[in-house]
This record gives sequence, C-alpha cells and structure tokens, in this order.
Amino acid sequence: MADREFLFALHLSDESRFEAMVADLTASVLGYAGYAVGVIAQLDEALRASVARARIPGECDVQFWAHAGDLEIAVSQANRRIFHASWRLP
Repeated sequence: MADREFLFALHLSDESRFEAMVADLTASVLGYAGYAVGVIAQLDEALRASVARARIPGECDVQFWAHAGDLEIAVSQANRRIFHASWRLP
C-alpha cells in the first residue's frame, strides 16, 4: 500500500450517529489500506478514546490521508484538532 496515496475527508453533521459513523469509517478505511483486523481494533480504540475526551457537542471533520508510506488520521471540531496520529502503512 505504501505506493498508493489517497485522501478521504468527511464532514459529520449528525451528532447522534457520530460514534457509530466514525467506527464504521475507521474500520473501512484502515481495512482498505491493508491493516490487519487486530491493528484496526487498536487504532480505532486509540481514536475513540482521544476523541471522547476532547469532543464537544456539534459537527466534526474527519480526515484519512495516505501519503509517503504513512496514514494520518485527523479529527477536527470548531477549528481545533481533537485527534491526530500517523502510522506506517502496512
């Protein structure tokens, strides 16, 4: 996957479905990127825990960016980044 690049960004306005949508999105994008099921679960847990601590009610932006052999995930809300991490692509 390291030779492939993509950017997937989503604006989430349905607050009531935020957690479920992010979980589904994370599993789908990380699976597409080639991560193993166990790694997907670990990365999803880290993302959820961090976002749960920092998120306030309202809309969010989620971005998955594969480039230069890395996958970056960023979650922003109200012009502030509430989660950002980068991992090597498998």
